[in-house]
Amino acid sequence: MTPRATVAQRRPGAVRLAVGDATLEVVALAPDVFRLGFFPARRRVEYETEATAGARWEPVEAESREEDGRIEIATAQAQARIALHPLRVAFADRAGGTFVGDVRLSAGAPGSFARGPAALIGPPVRLDHARGQGTRFFGCGERTSGLEKTGSRQVFWNFDPPMGHTASYNNLYTSIPFVLALQDGRAHGVFFDNTHRVEIDLAKADPERVTYEATGGDVIAYFFAGPTPRAVLERYTQLTGRLSLPPLWALGYHQSRWGYRSADEILALADEFRARMIPCDCFHLDIDHMDGYRVFTWSPSRFPDPRGFVTRLAEQGFKVVAIVDPGVKVDPDYAVYAEGRERALFCQTVDGGEYRNVVWPGLSAFPDFANRQTREWWGDKQRALLDAGVAGVWCDMNEPSVFVPLHATLPDDVVHRSDREPQLHGQLHNLYGSLMARAADEGMRRARPRTRPFVITRAGFAGLQRHAMQWTGDNSSWWEHLWMSMPQLQNLGLSGSAFCGVDIGGFFDDTTPELLTRWMEFGVLQPFCRNHSHIDTIPQEPWRFGEPWTSNCREMIELRMSLLPYLYGVFEEASRTGAPILRPLLFEHPQDAATYTADDEFLVGDALLAAPITRPGIEHRHVYLPAGTWVHWWSNERIDGPVHRLAHAPLGRPALYVRANAAVPRWPVLQQASAGPPDALRLRVACAAGAPEQERELYEDAGEGFGECARRAVRCAAQDGAVRVELGERRGGWVPPRDEVDVELHGLGTPTSVHVDGAEHPGRRAPDGAFVVTTDETPAPRVIEVRAPVRSG
Repeated sequence: MTPRATVAQRRPGAVRLAVGDATLEVVALAPDVFRLGFFPARRRVEYETEATAGARWEPVEAESREEDGRIEIATAQAQARIALHPLRVAFADRAGGTFVGDVRLSAGAPGSFARGPAALIGPPVRLDHARGQGTRFFGCGERTSGLEKTGSRQVFWNFDPPMGHTASYNNLYTSIPFVLALQDGRAHGVFFDNTHRVEIDLAKADPERVTYEATGGDVIAYFFAGPTPRAVLERYTQLTGRLSLPPLWALGYHQSRWGYRSADEILALADEFRARMIPCDCFHLDIDHMDGYRVFTWSPSRFPDPRGFVTRLAEQGFKVVAIVDPGVKVDPDYAVYAEGRERALFCQTVDGGEYRNVVWPGLSAFPDFANRQTREWWGDKQRALLDAGVAGVWCDMNEPSVFVPLHATLPDDVVHRSDREPQLHGQLHNLYGSLMARAADEGMRRARPRTRPFVITRAGFAGLQRHAMQWTGDNSSWWEHLWMSMPQLQNLGLSGSAFCGVDIGGFFDDTTPELLTRWMEFGVLQPFCRNHSHIDTIPQEPWRFGEPWTSNCREMIELRMSLLPYLYGVFEEASRTGAPILRPLLFEHPQDAATYTADDEFLVGDALLAAPITRPGIEHRHVYLPAGTWVHWWSNERIDGPVHRLAHAPLGRPALYVRANAAVPRWPVLQQASAGPPDALRLRVACAAGAPEQERELYEDAGEGFGECARRAVRCAAQDGAVRVELGERRGGWVPPRDEVDVELHGLGTPTSVHVDGAEHPGRRAPDGAFVVTTDETPAPRVIEVRAPVRSG
């Protein structure tokens, strides 16, 4: 029986209760955010965690009242209701509609799934609550299988799965115990901030309840009232942090392979890219570049002149990203190991010895990234790479993964000297990858304070997005994995990890010409665009299968490069609001239940919708287009949603749609983005009479560093017989490197008049049929008016 709760402290916006030997606290952090903390066994009340480090909240106006054994905390948007006996908590909107009800809390419950050194890690804790009628669940970070997670049990324990993992492994490399829920079109979110092994039952064991369980620690949970997915994500990423705007080159096409064994081989590939006119911005160096797999070293035989090698690539416009694993070879003559051992910076066994296991270098020690001194030391060690000109760091094997036994990790009783007090690995296993990425990010910022850092990681926890982008690890060259990439990235985006991506073409197994090409059609639209493969597979650079595959791949990469200014603007939005870059249709259309199962199509920002082919030998597929007017990218066909369509998508012409009247900024095709913005900009508008007016913000900067930027609103309205495009005043100190802007209007007949700011203008017809109006690049606003027949429904 739950002990009677008594009020220990109450103030406007917060209440603290004594519940036997436990403490329960409920606090309004914002008008639409509540935090619940349950601390069993007289544990200290402490909320600051790695996931929420740095979160700041303004004081919130709230009312608190107690009556007949009930306490209510009310803000302008939501309310918490607490019954003292039996103890129950509920959260509702201001109108009284409950979005999380009948919350129950317990610690050390019989039948819990605690394992290993549970006596040191436990007691296990549990939070469960009622499931609102018809509520459906999404998010949960990096997952396998489809977009919706209703009726499933999700495991959160970072894990390097075996080759060819399937949906039976629902936990992969990263754990983000955040759930986005939709009930009758209204969104709410729950974040369970616990780094132990966590399992969330989303109405599987009991269709009427949702359960959050952890092997130990405290119950710290955040409840986001919404009511839209956008509102939930904005608050969740206010709590856990948002991505920093990456350098522009990081958005280009990247080429990688485990098996590029020498500098000469990579230089030859660079020549091949440029000779074939296939855009590419970056090469990634896998473990082959190291001396005996010793981190922060270069092979003296295969990469004898690292600085010269990187410089030669830079002369052709290529950046270099180098892999770094946490396993440090046990070798007293290896300076990194010797220094780490002398300073006691490696993880320890319970008896005070150095914990060791086998990874790529052989017997290895593992940095204790929970220790601030270790993170600083590791971050500074990256100078061995940065001094050679390496532009980014790729954190791999950081679940952490070990080879004995295969697909294992550090034992639960390995000891970390954390920043506060010693902890066991079972308490912070899911944090190890995030802390390694944090060390890399902070080290790069110290070494290059004027340069935006670029860090990739395979493993992490909630809040990882502050330090690194999320690569989803070792997929396979299967059509099934191509399909799974879409819901996987959509759920990552719904969990705060906006900058994410899968390996194009697949890592394990041999790809095929058709699979690689179809994967490229999807891959160029994901936030992170990298082709990567295993050493024992056939090469899968874009030209390896000859024609027509080479040209199809080239055209898709060129599409991405032309869309870079649009993508860059979506990245900038994510850095401010936490909105996903690659987002499910439900993010923009939560009232439309048909979008909840549309997990093999997605939006890029709010203006582009893609529905890739994910099966061999076909070139037609079903597409659902939600409310609004959409225009097919290739044919300019107008389609009014909501509607189900059979789309024709032959190779090289994927099913891609643009929101009518939305200005999509484009550049001429570049061979690399590392040179920064070009001296030309095109605003592509698919005009449709009667479709809603659209307003977008054009964001621009130098593509690197932390200097000035420029913003301007672009509005477009189309009626039968006329189009009006308004370029708002340019705000900000950055001046674009161009003299003119081309406004490309698609869907127009022959104009009878063209005016720019009231003055007549000639305009011209482009080869693709667009009517182009060219205007001066100026900070002043501009109004373009064209009288012409406009595409109608």
